[in-house]
Amino acid sequence: MIKNFLFKSSFFRSIYCYFRFIFFIYIKKNYKFLNHDKKKNLKELDLLSLGYDESSDISPDDYFQKIFEYEKKSLIKEASGLKNFRKIFSGNRSSLVINPILSCSFLDRSKVKILSIGPRTESEIFVLIGNGFQKKNIKSIDLQSYSPLIDVGDLHNLKFEDNQFDIVICGWTLAYSYNKQKAASEIVRVSKSNSIISVSGTYAFNEKGSITGEKLINCFKKNIKKIIFNLDYTDFPDDYSRKHSILTFISKK
Repeated sequence: MIKNFLFKSSFFRSIYCYFRFIFFIYIKKNYKFLNHDKKKNLKELDLLSLGYDESSDISPDDYFQKIFEYEKKSLIKEASGLKNFRKIFSGNRSSLVINPILSCSFLDRSKVKILSIGPRTESEIFVLIGNGFQKKNIKSIDLQSYSPLIDVGDLHNLKFEDNQFDIVICGWTLAYSYNKQKAASEIVRVSKSNSIISVSGTYAFNEKGSITGEKLINCFKKNIKKIIFNLDYTDFPDDYSRKHSILTFISKK
């Protein structure tokens, strides 16, 4: 109970999540990457989910190894140093996409089931716990994982039953999808009718991984019952360096 209260503090979350990262990466050596155990049979894999371009000169095997090494090095190098540890482990960015959900006081935080997609580290999970949601009711997937709280999975092929979740959070992930409509349909499929879906993405002109509020709405248009929160990059001052879009809505099926 006391620990859950402490998770409200971004400083405590940063320290707690950082040392858990060090433990699982360097002591338990718990790093996993999507389908890495099936690498020898690439025909079974959907490499498009990893950004593979079939028209490129690089072979599927070389591409898979390249993306695996890049993602692993990127996570470990970026997260291991103290320079960015508050940025990576505080969960403050995740809070931006979670905060609109917290305004829905009708939610029973002890019972609702949550899916977190693409959290990268455990910080997003502990932001949720710090706000009264139960760890036992939180599932999480990412392309890669070091944590027992995060399963490896593909946004385009979620390994969950239909109508399973009351809340789905997908922060700064959907924009990187090779098929945003397919990813959005998977999010809707695993969420219940009248569930809350909160998605977001950074906007930077001509940058991979950028997305606008309009594009987010278009991904889910037919399944939006009511928009709770809609922040577009155009709402930011012109001189603001890092703009983003956030869409939180009640879904319909």
